[in-house]
Amino acid sequence: MAFCSFSKDCDDNSYVTVENKFITKYLPEVDGFAVKVYLYGLYLCKNVDSDFSLASMAEVLKTSEERIADAFALWEDYDLVAIVSKSPFAVQYLPVKSATGRPKKVRYEQYADFNKELQRKFARIGKFVSAGDYVKYMRFLEETSLQPQALLLIAEYCINKQGDGASPSYIFNKAKKLIRGGALTYEQVERELSSYHLNEGNLLAVYAALALTNAASRVPDEVDYSLYRKWTETLGFEKDAILAAAKCLKRGNMNVLDITLEDLYERGLKDERVISEFLCAREAMASLAFRVGRKLGVKVSNPAPYIEEYIEKWCALGFEDATLLDIALFCMKNGRGSFDDMHSLVEKLATQGAVASAQVKAFLKEKNDDLKLFSKIQEICGGIRKSAGNLALIKTWRDWGFSESMLLEAAKRSVASVNPMPYMNKILTEWKETGVFEVKKIPDSAVSGGTGNSSTTRGTFTSPAVDAANAKADRERYYALLREKAQTRADKYLAMANENARFKEISAELSKMELALAKAEVFEPKTLPALSEKKRSLLSERKGILTALDIDEADLLPKFTCEKCSDTGFLKSGAACGCYKG
Repeated sequence: MAFCSFSKDCDDNSYVTVENKFITKYLPEVDGFAVKVYLYGLYLCKNVDSDFSLASMAEVLKTSEERIADAFALWEDYDLVAIVSKSPFAVQYLPVKSATGRPKKVRYEQYADFNKELQRKFARIGKFVSAGDYVKYMRFLEETSLQPQALLLIAEYCINKQGDGASPSYIFNKAKKLIRGGALTYEQVERELSSYHLNEGNLLAVYAALALTNAASRVPDEVDYSLYRKWTETLGFEKDAILAAAKCLKRGNMNVLDITLEDLYERGLKDERVISEFLCAREAMASLAFRVGRKLGVKVSNPAPYIEEYIEKWCALGFEDATLLDIALFCMKNGRGSFDDMHSLVEKLATQGAVASAQVKAFLKEKNDDLKLFSKIQEICGGIRKSAGNLALIKTWRDWGFSESMLLEAAKRSVASVNPMPYMNKILTEWKETGVFEVKKIPDSAVSGGTGNSSTTRGTFTSPAVDAANAKADRERYYALLREKAQTRADKYLAMANENARFKEISAELSKMELALAKAEVFEPKTLPALSEKKRSLLSERKGILTALDIDEADLLPKFTCEKCSDTGFLKSGAACGCYKG
């Protein structure tokens, strides 16, 4: 039986044809990775559409695009493929039978000293260079203009940095970066690498200043070296200025430091002392942004935009931290919990010249007193909306010289009015004009409020139309209060019942069941008996829970004072109910 053969299930579409000459002549000469690339490319020629790319192939083979391109370049030397485009990368396969090319021969003897020195360098870390790796190094030298001694210097640098992790690919990548920078000779490479050594200590100092968790053991990498050269050569920062910025950042990282230094560069700040002062001030502002956010009830993740938009401006106006926190707390308590709302109030205070702590405290105290007084007026009159206009009225009345007791007295006399606040304003206007600023000096003819509806009771300035409107409002208010009382009582018992999880669950099921019963009655009459039985069962269980809670089913519904009109004031016929006691 043959060692390798096709099963009877194979067909022309399930395999890729490889010419025998490739297997006998080329496969033995080339390493396994290059063969893998050739075979997979051959498969792609037959099975994959044009959307497949070099990047796609690298992902499938779990390697880099560069390695695949190098492998195809090798096959091009053999005349087995033609690289028709490098961007985008495209390969055309050629017939094996007509291939005559050979890879460029490397004169290994000229690299004898190089190989011996390379082996010696790796031997120091207990690692040996294989014959295959020797070929890679020699090919790299053949394909580039880099001097052998320069490559040895690069290899030694990489070995010192990576230890036994210094692979040929790592060394070649480092070499290619230096080549791109124009370093080809030993002297040029030595000069470039010496700058790395010089900056290594500086980067370690930066790590320590940033308080990185692995600062003591961290080894600078290419990215960090590039950043440091950018800061010193492109942006022009001195070492001490960079360290000053790093220390101010504390628990930052290299990317945050890079952003910070770019910001400092744009602001023209390069002096060590100026940078320290500026960043310390920014740190304090960031802390203030977080604290203000907590007072306002706003989550601040990145303080930078809040600093630029608000904190810097507030500090420039002369407000202290403690004062701003007081303002933030005031805004939150009064439903203005945003930075924009607080900014409006801060600007208003600054316009009035109230910047000092004592001035702001006095302002906030006055506002808080007005709010407390407004709450008392709300309790008396009810149904008054807390608006800027209504709060402004309170300030106006205070400015007229009225005491809290006078304002509350006016509120009591406006309790039955359709619009209590304007009615209060009318009363207080008359008292102001007649010089009445004490409760005991209020004349008997002044507005008395209450539930009366005659013009003599309400004062000389009310018309019959107003009295009629107020009488209607008295009636509506009377019934509204009765309904509210009944509903509040029912809500109280329902809340008690809903504390029982099963009761709440049954209530939800019963609510859905009403719809299910309605649908069943029309579309599935056969299911009605089962649904009705389930409903009875749920109602029985619900009643048992209420009994255990000492709650009657009737307690869950409003218990109206008048059963005839249900506290609406009107019978079903539309006639007024005789239960009104106004």
